Amino acid sequence: MLHVAGLVRPAHRLSSVVPLAGRVVKIVWSDGRESQADLMPLLANHRSYVSLRKDDRLFRSARVSADGGALEWSDGSRVAVSAMLKLPQTYMDAIELRAIMDELRLSVEGLSALLGLSKRVIADYRSGVPIPKPLALAMRYLQERGSI
Repeated sequence: MLHVAGLVRPAHRLSSVVPLAGRVVKIVWSDGRESQADLMPLLANHRSYVSLRKDDRLFRSARVSADGGALEWSDGSRVAVSAMLKLPQTYMDAIELRAIMDELRLSVEGLSALLGLSKRVIADYRSGVPIPKPLALAMRYLQERGSI
């Protein structure tokens, strides 16, 4: 899927990376798309990444590999694009939340009833309050299903 004869497809190459708070990185792909990835689930699942989990300075040394197929750190650690693409997309901003709600024709009231959250909380997320990971995952699930 991602690898063709051992090479990363051009659409899945990294152009740049900026470490953010926690273990989140902002990624610019070679085709110009931007995304954010929370690497902590991946880092927490492998003993070889203990230093990256604990050392903020080391994590901030992230850079794109020469071929664009991985993130690299100053201690030699690497995370391949293929591993990053398997991570759940847990970051969502208000623009994306509103777009998914529009796509699914979900009102604030409807989403409130569906998820068991207050209308005020949904309205806050729509206006820019940071969206928690469980809500982002739930919205992506609903979007994948295509309807409620």
